[in-house]
Amino acid sequence: MPSTTSSQPRIITVDSLRGFALLGILAAHFIYWYSGGELPQSVYEKFNDAGSIIAASFSGIFITGKFFTFFSFLFGLSFYLQMQSLQKKDENFVVRYLWRLIILGIIGLIHHALWRGDILSIYVPLGFVLLLARNISDRLLLILALLLLFNIPVRIIDIINYFIHTPQVSAVPVLPVSDGAARYYDVIKQGTFGAMIRDNWKALAAKFDFQFSSGRIYITLGFFMLGTYVGRKKWFENPSISKPIIKRLCKNSGWVSVGIILFSIALFTLNTALKWGIENNRYVQFVFSLLYDTANASLTVFYLSGLTLLMYRLRWQKVLYPLAPVGKMALTVYLSQTFFGLLLFYHFGLGLFEKTSPGINLLLIIPVFAIQVYVCRLWLKFFHYGPVEWLWRSLTFFKWYPFIKKNNIEILE
Repeated sequence: MPSTTSSQPRIITVDSLRGFALLGILAAHFIYWYSGGELPQSVYEKFNDAGSIIAASFSGIFITGKFFTFFSFLFGLSFYLQMQSLQKKDENFVVRYLWRLIILGIIGLIHHALWRGDILSIYVPLGFVLLLARNISDRLLLILALLLLFNIPVRIIDIINYFIHTPQVSAVPVLPVSDGAARYYDVIKQGTFGAMIRDNWKALAAKFDFQFSSGRIYITLGFFMLGTYVGRKKWFENPSISKPIIKRLCKNSGWVSVGIILFSIALFTLNTALKWGIENNRYVQFVFSLLYDTANASLTVFYLSGLTLLMYRLRWQKVLYPLAPVGKMALTVYLSQTFFGLLLFYHFGLGLFEKTSPGINLLLIIPVFAIQVYVCRLWLKFFHYGPVEWLWRSLTFFKWYPFIKKNNIEILE
């Protein structure tokens, strides 16, 4: 922990934001039974009751696609802070950080074998890009971040494909979505633990293909860069200077988000009622793709800036600061969510897949996250780091860091 009181609020705020991001990630994954890939359309159509429709609509508007970006922003911010720390105490900090990323990549690949929705295996190659871009100017960094987080590369590819009238060709051959979805359905529904691991490995190439074709990998890198930019500007360390900027960001991103959401709902309602069939129009699809990416980015910025502003207030600190231990153990918590997801929904666990509705699944996040919050707070009373964080740090520096807090050794023994 830092010794200066000025840096303490920054750490608590960032850790609390990271804890909130993990809550959103849990909700995004739990709603459809912790499936990390596409399922047959018929599975989603089974749940057409009012509760499921409301839950799916709420998730689609406010959760899905917003929290991997939220978490990515914080990764970029942490990247900058860690790079600064390494640069001060290690002459070979670039090599050290490369090694740190490699270790994270190994963790990510192991996690992918257990759950194909793993994001760590995506973060690692993008971490290498951040490393290469560490010395570019603040202005160029911000410009690149904005172009990427609004998914401009994919929009450019869409325009090019429109004019040359050729479908986008992927360099990675993948199975048709219907075949892959049906196979994955069988794995979740009745597959063994070993069958799941084998199928997840087969899906690794398809996952990266999806990341590029959808533009998620560009968006993730954009939020990495935005987090790095905020770290450079020290917004979390100088609240007196950054607070007016954060207020403007919160206000503007909020209005943009509300405008796009209301426009989309109105157009969807009119299209359904009047049977315009605009969903088959290529121009409309392009516009909606652009609006969707813009809404996701603006809502992410709204969440980040709004929560940061709330944590300037004492009464909200009492609500949000308890999430800081979760944020401090973010890697351990993220990985442990897979334990809960597999245990609850998969065939070799409790097998709740398709037995619970999306509405019930969203309610299930409450006890699961409450357990994670409680365990993290209890754990950090006795230990300096989360178990995975401690292992990652120790392997990075080739030495075993103190794990148990000295004043609690006798209690544990």
